[in-house]
Amino acid sequence: MNIPKLAKAYFSLLDQKIGPFDRPIQSRILPFDAGGSLNFLTVGAGRQEFVTYVSWDLFGHAAQKRGALGRYELAAECDEEQWCVDVLTSIGRQSLVDLFQDGDTLAIGPWVGSEAPLQGIVFEEMLSAQLRAGLRREPCGVLRCIGVTQGELDFARIHGVPALLDRFRQAGLYPRTQERRATIAL
Repeated sequence: MNIPKLAKAYFSLLDQKIGPFDRPIQSRILPFDAGGSLNFLTVGAGRQEFVTYVSWDLFGHAAQKRGALGRYELAAECDEEQWCVDVLTSIGRQSLVDLFQDGDTLAIGPWVGSEAPLQGIVFEEMLSAQLRAGLRREPCGVLRCIGVTQGELDFARIHGVPALLDRFRQAGLYPRTQERRATIAL
């Protein structure tokens, strides 16, 4: 399989479906594989509020665990760049050990500290596609990461992520991650 050719088609798809991405594209000095943060494509950088971040280091990573979504990157629409970079990088590292899929939840308290308003992540399929890889098709996509409070995380674990996301839609929060906010009425 020609990963560079597949990656080029994948990022073209991302630019069409999520972008257009801000230019110039920023690249971290210390690569992800050397312990640095994930690199991100952005939409809306420089806005006063929410920016969409899409990682671009995981799609071709040999160690990433793949499920129904196949090869994937992480995305979030967030009001705080550093929080987004730190948390999505930690999730990216964890995706080399554990499989994350649509509808999963993840406690992030150890990464952000017990005093942080957001204590978890819920995962939602943001984009799913099939790319041609020689004679066969390769599944790929983007997994949206939405930051949630402890109460919201508990609700999602009991009632399911779709039920929580419905509540977010009703509250006008979906699909955004707002780093400093109170729990929505559940």
